[in-house]
Amino acid sequence: MPLFEADPSHPAGPYSSERLFEWAMAVMMIMIALTLAMPGDTLERAALRPIAALGATEENMATFYAVVGIARAFALYMNGHINNGRVFPSGAYIRAWCALFSAVVWGQLTLALFLDAFHANSPSLNIPVFGTLTMFELLSCYIARRDAVRRKDTLEGQIEDLKASAAASGLVLTRKPRAHKGEATDA
Repeated sequence: MPLFEADPSHPAGPYSSERLFEWAMAVMMIMIALTLAMPGDTLERAALRPIAALGATEENMATFYAVVGIARAFALYMNGHINNGRVFPSGAYIRAWCALFSAVVWGQLTLALFLDAFHANSPSLNIPVFGTLTMFELLSCYIARRDAVRRKDTLEGQIEDLKASAAASGLVLTRKPRAHKGEATDA
């Protein structure tokens, strides 16, 4: 039995325990947002000045990090529950976009520290840390996108199986008519 076995009955979806890295990155984005929201000039530290020089303010960065972190945590929590009745797998797409945004953040921090290393004549130990986070976030983006495609294919296959089963039983499946403005449909 694996250490973190997927539990289909878990409220965060059957594969939430297999997304621990994504959970860690979502929490990290939220924690960085809280850190940037605290009083003081975090970006005025020597290593982070290149990011501030790009025109990014702490308030804007805190808002961006908070939105991405919360959206990702929401998508992870709702994993397996978003749009179960539709073919379009929104949760996986939200995860993919948030992973891409996070990769951009970690990449910027890596670049800022890398540029600072030339001025300080000594590299920071955080360069490989943020560089690794960047690479694994890109991998998470790929995995989430693959999950979206796989889920869409699975749902389409299930719909086709249901139609075939209904046809074999002599039933005809039809779409329920949608209500137009001001109209009501029979429930």
